Amino acid sequence: MKAIYTVIENGRTSYFRSGIAGGYSYPFFVYEYAKRMAWQLNSSDLLGKFNFTELFPLLKANKDFPEVYLGKCLFEPISALAFADYESGMASDDGIPFNITLDFDEREIAFVFNKNCPQLLKPKLTVFVGDTDARDVFGKRNPLFKNTESLFEIDLRSYVEERPVFAIRIDSDTISEQGFAMLPLSDHNQKGLMEELETDDLDKCEILSVSAYDKALNAHFVIDGEKFSRLNMLAEKLNRLRLECGDAAFSAVAAAGAAEPFSDVDGVMQVIENVKKDFALRETQDMDIRM
Repeated sequence: MKAIYTVIENGRTSYFRSGIAGGYSYPFFVYEYAKRMAWQLNSSDLLGKFNFTELFPLLKANKDFPEVYLGKCLFEPISALAFADYESGMASDDGIPFNITLDFDEREIAFVFNKNCPQLLKPKLTVFVGDTDARDVFGKRNPLFKNTESLFEIDLRSYVEERPVFAIRIDSDTISEQGFAMLPLSDHNQKGLMEELETDDLDKCEILSVSAYDKALNAHFVIDGEKFSRLNMLAEKLNRLRLECGDAAFSAVAAAGAAEPFSDVDGVMQVIENVKKDFALRETQDMDIRM
């Protein structure tokens, strides 16, 4: 299905057209696909560092797409002017059913649906990128999605964050109530938490408790006295490891904690780096075998 894409990374905005990657599930595939490819290329250090956006013209349909499209390029770069033309055309015809935004800075995926395509269904869901259920959710639209009379709404956004790693309770000495947050927390949501706690720096607040959503990790996670910024950085690292290397890599970190319980952020970070190198080596060996 056709779509136009806005891709935001490091504050820069790029535009693409696709004749294949429109739909409810493909944006999630693309989001993960670009991150995995960038990680594989950047981990070698042979070709320099690649941004996700640079790889979009190189992305080709794989096994996640219909067989008829296998090996075909998913995206064509377009100018901001061309994008504006396609976007305005959505108001009068059904040529472009989907207008999709992938925001790698805020970890958001947004959908705008063409009102001239009555067959489209409007989701009212929040799902986590990286969640194993995400693809199933968007692949099985009934009865999770219902028809509505207005499908073209600029303010229709599906905020999709990566799967949470930690839940924290946090206390500020400026108010009596405690705060709660799921980490990793985006910059946008950090500002909201600071307003809630009436503070200008979350590192000035006391972390009262930290619990991991993964049972195996939580059983051996006894870190106390860490600042918010370091815990959030750790959550981002763990989530990136899971998104780029898979659940098995995340489980490997948890297993290391079972052998020797984690007592500080630096210890977990070192384990993450070791696991990344191990999985990168496995990937290289698998490629050598296939060649």
